[in-house]
Amino acid sequence: MFCLPPRIAAICAFVFLCSAVQALDPPEHRAFYAATFDINTQSKCDTIIAKTLASNVNEIFVEVRGRADAYYYPNREDSTYPNTEPRGELYAISPAGFDALQYFIDKLHAANPRVEVHAWCTTFNTWNRSTPPSSASHVYNAHPEWITESATGITYTYSDDAPLDPGIPAVQDYITNVFMDIVRNYDVDGIHFDYVRLLGTDSGFDPVAKARFLAETGWNYDTDNTGNRLGEVYEAWRRDQISRVVQRVHTQTMLEKPWVEVSGFLVNFDDSVEFLAQGYNWWVAHGAIDVLHPGCYSSTVSGTVADWDFYVSKLAQNGDQNKRPLVCAVGDYLLTASLENAQAVTTLRTNSRVPDGFNFFDYGSLFVDGASLNAGDPADKHAQNLFNAGGPMDDDAPVPTITHKIPLGEETTPPSAPASAAVTLVGGTPRITFNRPAAAGDSDLPVHYRIYRDTANPVNLTYANMKMEWWDLASSRSSFTFDDALCPAGTYRYTVVSYDNWNNEAAVTVGPVTVSTSGEYIIETRTGGQHVSDYSESGTFSDSSSHSTAAGCTAAIGSRFALPADGNGRNDKARFTPSAMATGTYNVYVTSFNVSSANALGVTFRKNDGGGVATSTFNLTYTATGNQWFLVGAVNFTAGSGHYVEFDNATQTNLGDSTNARMNAAAVRFVRTNGTPKESKPAVSASASTATQVIVDSTPQALDYDDDGSSGKWATSSLSGYYNGNARFYSSANTFPMNSYAVWLIDLPRSGNWAIDGWVRNNTSFATQAQYRFVDGTGTVRNVTTTQRSAFDSTTTGDWLINVDGVSDASAYYFNKGHNYVTIYGNAAGAQTVVADALRFRLISTGVNDWPLY
Repeated sequence: MFCLPPRIAAICAFVFLCSAVQALDPPEHRAFYAATFDINTQSKCDTIIAKTLASNVNEIFVEVRGRADAYYYPNREDSTYPNTEPRGELYAISPAGFDALQYFIDKLHAANPRVEVHAWCTTFNTWNRSTPPSSASHVYNAHPEWITESATGITYTYSDDAPLDPGIPAVQDYITNVFMDIVRNYDVDGIHFDYVRLLGTDSGFDPVAKARFLAETGWNYDTDNTGNRLGEVYEAWRRDQISRVVQRVHTQTMLEKPWVEVSGFLVNFDDSVEFLAQGYNWWVAHGAIDVLHPGCYSSTVSGTVADWDFYVSKLAQNGDQNKRPLVCAVGDYLLTASLENAQAVTTLRTNSRVPDGFNFFDYGSLFVDGASLNAGDPADKHAQNLFNAGGPMDDDAPVPTITHKIPLGEETTPPSAPASAAVTLVGGTPRITFNRPAAAGDSDLPVHYRIYRDTANPVNLTYANMKMEWWDLASSRSSFTFDDALCPAGTYRYTVVSYDNWNNEAAVTVGPVTVSTSGEYIIETRTGGQHVSDYSESGTFSDSSSHSTAAGCTAAIGSRFALPADGNGRNDKARFTPSAMATGTYNVYVTSFNVSSANALGVTFRKNDGGGVATSTFNLTYTATGNQWFLVGAVNFTAGSGHYVEFDNATQTNLGDSTNARMNAAAVRFVRTNGTPKESKPAVSASASTATQVIVDSTPQALDYDDDGSSGKWATSSLSGYYNGNARFYSSANTFPMNSYAVWLIDLPRSGNWAIDGWVRNNTSFATQAQYRFVDGTGTVRNVTTTQRSAFDSTTTGDWLINVDGVSDASAYYFNKGHNYVTIYGNAAGAQTVVADALRFRLISTGVNDWPLY
């Protein structure tokens, strides 16, 4: 029987319903933030979910990382990205095992219409209370040396949120692992950076960070920064450390789950790019982010609009204001006057750069705090302003397509449902089988499958109901089998879901099937018993009218026994060879009748399983095994391999006679101790880049280039001949030696030997001994003195004529993949104008480390 999965079914039903009774609003992101203190208990989450489903929001941002603590389960099934963060340190979780993130996913993904769930995470902040976290693994306790310092060496404390220093490589690794752990282990629709910045300009000066600055730029901040000439270089480098984290998470998310949105909350305190190292313009220009949420936190509508315009103008400096979706993050709690939040939405929708949606801070302001914000208002006054009839969001709206992802493969065509799906009972265990289906209309095959089990009809596709998962990224397997060995007794249905490479899905449901005994296989020794054909013996055995009454045994059929002192001697073996048992690990139990003659001391228990043949001895006596199951060992059983267990009286220590030494293995019971584990997604990596050239310009500032222009030391010229029409310059009228250095950031897509060229316009007065500094891939600091003048012909206005690296192409230096820096720091000839225009890196030859790793 075929059934649509909830996501697809919900969309279909939603479209039909809305076409019948109302028109949809245009696509628009509509969300609110739900903070940690609102989602730490199940009862609170139930209330938020109810409010969500009663409004016209289509996304919710759930704060599942408050202050380096988790409101989910770190490394829940997979530890590809090691994550040691403790649960619920800031706010106690209730009930203790509650997984808030999964709870929102289960409830809101099954809603009609479906609501997206984004994991909102603080980034660098670690703790904000005088009492430290209780867990030793909390990063505040485990790594106090990672907490950032001021320029004078004062370590930040809990009163300043104890932020980690982004310039420490171990911090970058740690944060990346935490974010990617959530992406890999949860079906989130997005991962959201908050506090992805410095908390103040006087931070980011940890000694390890400054040592890294020296290693990457060749400058010692403590000794080379006389007169603050390195100030802008360090600010640019420090900004780039945060950008590295964002870029790494985005790049790896695109490899793991390309449909997941990576987004970030922005602030504009005086210009967060310049002062708080929040280089969102670089993120956008380099495709390192999917969606920006500019914080427009003002107490007036006009102020909200002004905030919005600031972000747009910043991005417009590079023509990037439309390159990525911009969702206006409204400080709803500040807009206390009647209808101001709705007016802000209405006004911004007429802006020259219309927001792609709105995200309101926060849940409490929308649904709980109405009366406290404005006396006499109902609690949910702000939600009513938006969602009630006449409000700017009184109709539902679909989530917009992220258009920049379409060329990367985003699609909406579901795969074909799993073929020939069936469930049968094999040895009492449900066995679910299916085949890889034919390609869908877009030629895609599934790359991922899941099996869900439920007593309900239809099956609820929740995490708790997911029993098996396969990853088949090459779509190479044609058939799949799963034995639900741990299924308890009851009547069940199974839904098998297939997913394509953009997480579109299709499903089929099979069943019902009734399970009476779960995960166990009993072999008895007399006719009429269970799986008697799996029993065999050698030596001399006799019938007994007695049988064990242990649970699961068949009554009144009798059993078989052997004696060590009969004519055959101690040469008797009772073998049990399961023929219809699923592959797995089992505990093996034996039982005997409860008569004193069942008294075989020191018999051998032999097993032939995946580990080969092994033996042990034990007392098969009525006091141990009579009418009860006795654990005698464990086996790693593989179906079809002839694996068996047997009992052998060759080692029996009491000979006795027929009345007191019988070896009576009346029945054997195999109990599954493990289910088939879910498959973890294989490691993923990017294809190697084929790029052979990288160009970075000096304008706009604080993007791929930066200098100190605030004091007039550097200025912009737009005379003809400059790359892209303008360049930065340090005038000959300024102080020499230069008291302000400039820096370029170059993100190389591959390792190798790269030649460095500089663009210069036709001018005979530029620096003849311009000084550049960079660190090559071997860690060697290179100081190069070269000319910015050239003998141009009269028709040339500008070209790549500065030999920045100072060597021939054949001697080009080796550089590692990733972020590299070039500084211009002087002119040895003295007072000549120094030009900082575009740089070009040309690949001369690839290196041995040209692989797609960070």
